[in-house]
Amino acid sequence: MKEEKTKTFVIESEDFLKKLASSAEGGACLVLIEGRPLGRKFPLLPPHVYLGRGKKADLSIDDKSVSQQHAQVVIKDKQVVISDLKSTNGTFVNDERIQKATLLKEGDTVRIGTTIFKFLSAGNIENIYHEKMRDLATMDDLTQIFNKKYIVDTLQIEFVRCRSLRISLSLIIFDLDFFKQVNDRYGHLAGDYVLRKTCALLKDRVLRSEDVFGRYGGEEFVIILPEATLQRACEIADRLRVTVENYPFEYDGHKLPVTISLGVGEMDVSTQTPEDLIKKADAALYKAKQSGRNQVCVI
Repeated sequence: MKEEKTKTFVIESEDFLKKLASSAEGGACLVLIEGRPLGRKFPLLPPHVYLGRGKKADLSIDDKSVSQQHAQVVIKDKQVVISDLKSTNGTFVNDERIQKATLLKEGDTVRIGTTIFKFLSAGNIENIYHEKMRDLATMDDLTQIFNKKYIVDTLQIEFVRCRSLRISLSLIIFDLDFFKQVNDRYGHLAGDYVLRKTCALLKDRVLRSEDVFGRYGGEEFVIILPEATLQRACEIADRLRVTVENYPFEYDGHKLPVTISLGVGEMDVSTQTPEDLIKKADAALYKAKQSGRNQVCVI
């Protein structure tokens, strides 16, 4: 069986994310159709967006065939024009290497290295459809938080970004204590209510806008904390714990005792891969459960 080639990651720069936070919805965008995270939409924010492998690029592509400053997209008066910045291997629109500034048209493909984007103009109905399909592909239906695939892909992106910028990255893994007993005693609908309510509660009352919250499987959850030190992550984790412990969960007239156990890990010299960070936080979670549950532990 032929081994699948590892797809490159596209990572937004910190400055680009700040601009994105204050931008309006519905503008032109590039949708990633070959690379990771597959299906991610990258809005094209005026006046320009730089693509390349360097830290100064707005969209950084981790591919050695991509130049540090590879291409520039200029957005002006509802027109979007792409130019190659004298890159080594060229910029391609619809599989043709461009030699001069090229106006992007609806549905054009843009290839940089092995990464391919599809261009969608502002207000395109496919843009709206794409958002709906992305939600279906990345969200957990029950809890309305991100699913495992999205969490795994995002952790890979944040791991690369935070390590290259030498900034902190922490991870929280938690699960619900004695959740099987809730299902067995009160029924699976009660269990579903606990999962939904816990997630909504933590999103609304504790987590920061930059934190990435997802369901890892069953009653186990992961929170990616970009630019958070271990101390800060532990503070957030304990607020999560206390919030759940103090909330009056009630279903069908029954008060449900709900608590969570949490493990926290931080990226350091011992964590060479995202999987290492998951293992560290997971070992801390195991320690919390073995030590009596309803607590936060680190390794």
